[in-house]
Amino acid sequence: MDFIERELSDIRVNCEKQLTNSKIITCNATLVRVDLLPDKPNRSMTVCLRFPEDYPQISSILVELKSRAYSDKLLAELTRLIDEHAKEHLGKPQALLVLGFALQYLSDYPLCVCLDEIKQLRMDLKSREISEDDGSQLKLRQRTSCVELIARGGQYLYRVTAFVPDDYPNQCVELRGQESNLPNVLVRYLNGQSREIARQCVEPPLRLNKDELANFRPVHSFYRTLKFCLEATRDFHLELCPICDNPVLQAKPETAVLDDRDDAFVERVYCGHLFHQGCLKLYLSEPPFPKGGKLCPAKRRHPRSDAQTYMGKGASAATTSTGSSSNKLDNGVCGIKLAHDRWVVNIKTAEARWAQKQARQRELEEVVDFLQ
Repeated sequence: MDFIERELSDIRVNCEKQLTNSKIITCNATLVRVDLLPDKPNRSMTVCLRFPEDYPQISSILVELKSRAYSDKLLAELTRLIDEHAKEHLGKPQALLVLGFALQYLSDYPLCVCLDEIKQLRMDLKSREISEDDGSQLKLRQRTSCVELIARGGQYLYRVTAFVPDDYPNQCVELRGQESNLPNVLVRYLNGQSREIARQCVEPPLRLNKDELANFRPVHSFYRTLKFCLEATRDFHLELCPICDNPVLQAKPETAVLDDRDDAFVERVYCGHLFHQGCLKLYLSEPPFPKGGKLCPAKRRHPRSDAQTYMGKGASAATTSTGSSSNKLDNGVCGIKLAHDRWVVNIKTAEARWAQKQARQRELEEVVDFLQ
């Protein structure tokens, strides 16, 4: 018992001096409880220590970890590592050694706050049967508390680095260093939408009543954001133009069309589908011209449509001018109204342009007949 009393006295005197980011809560022969990183609520951990009867000669100190910031899997794994470390010091005081080991681990591995999300993303990287060209990777940078994702689809790639802040998950991940060989229109979409997904995880929607606003809680943004970047990049090269049914992107990035006046230039519309610019212009300029505007003719709804949020809350199904139900649309075509910043044309204008085009065509045919 004298040995334990001396160790308790040593803890009271030296713990907060040697371990500057610690705070003693309880310190007696029954229980030693110390908070690590108490000034960082989203990184803090409580360490509970107990002394077995045959401590320290035969048994090592008993350790229990508690935290709201870290997952149960991490706590279990860290407890195992601490137990192994303590067993290496049988016959010696172990409390301060154990506390120092735990604090050093949290300092050396700041990304452990999102360990479950990293594991899930790694599973997603391996979940799909990928071709030889697909070398999507996840690289962890513990020293700078960031993760680099290299997402690949065919010969296209998208690289982004996600920085995990100290106040995570109350503060969303910060995305930097984006690089890609995709067309600019798709890169802008990936950059903007990924930032928006991260923002939605920590900021409440504008239209919330007082009760809903009071109940809003930030959610983890790391997995949601990088999963979007991974899935979108993997799918781009597989998407077909809903009009001509040919791949929207060229097989090789170096042959991608960059001129926004070219018919093969890629356009992304509100419903999420990709079109060849020439196909889209032709489709919008030819009848019929329904009252509510033309609908997307794609054979399925797009998984990343702007008509719904990526976090799964989803907007209500788009309604059409013909009054078709959402079930009918899901079983047939996309059915969402075509909308794009560059193609804002009302029905009357479209009909007038079509009539003028047809009139010119008839005049040309009459001239040809006359000359023949």
